[in-house]
Amino acid sequence: MPVIGAKREQRTQSFTDFEEVNHFSFLECKMNHYWGERSYSYSRQNLAQLYSEKCSAWENLIFSQMNEDKPLRILDIGTGPGFFAILAALRGHDVVAVDMNENMLDKARQNAEAAGVLINFLQVDHLLPFDDESFDLILSRDVTWTLTEPEKQLCNWASKLRRDGTMLYFDAEWYYYLRDHESRAIWEQKRKQIMHSGGFIYSKADQLENLAIDLPMTYNARPVWDEKFWSMQKNYGFSISKNINSYVYNDREQMQYELFPEFLVAVKRNN
Repeated sequence: MPVIGAKREQRTQSFTDFEEVNHFSFLECKMNHYWGERSYSYSRQNLAQLYSEKCSAWENLIFSQMNEDKPLRILDIGTGPGFFAILAALRGHDVVAVDMNENMLDKARQNAEAAGVLINFLQVDHLLPFDDESFDLILSRDVTWTLTEPEKQLCNWASKLRRDGTMLYFDAEWYYYLRDHESRAIWEQKRKQIMHSGGFIYSKADQLENLAIDLPMTYNARPVWDEKFWSMQKNYGFSISKNINSYVYNDREQMQYELFPEFLVAVKRNN
């Protein structure tokens, strides 16, 4: 079966280290531009979830794993319009929320102000600028698929956990269908169904798809990749919850995301 990403893999293997760094910087720049344009519609989607009946499901998945006898220092990575950051701040925690995109951060600040919470929003680059062992809890939602150096970046994230701290990241194989033509055909049929049923398809979604062709995580089966990765990391324990769509999405969202089972990776620092 032909693999759509074969040319990408061959080209990446021929890069020198310098060329690869420049290539990944270019991808991040292009993604940053895309999300800047997308910030308004994405914020509206996040706000709908923040004030939906499923909001408590997200909260339960996160905070049922934490001892909240005192305010936690929490980092939300790739906060976007601030969904997770606002949830945490509403519970009285000390929240730092970061994103690479300033437009997204502007929306997040507006959303936090409307919710009546104080959050420290910061724009960051490829790696996190914080001291090691700075946070009790690290959160991230639908970000890890965008990482240009996933092993390096996830280790950087985990290094910011305090001893006995927890990192929870949610994601899905958003562009698995780029790996083969059969999956692509199934997605195209589903896409038509979503549009016919009144679901949301961003008008410029093909721009991000063209970038995903060059992203490493596009070519990894997940969360199989995550299980292998964390099993090799010393001083960290982990667990994985698969296909949580029915728990966190309403009926309309389940229809929209049927082909993209959301999973949760919970990482615990042991020392």
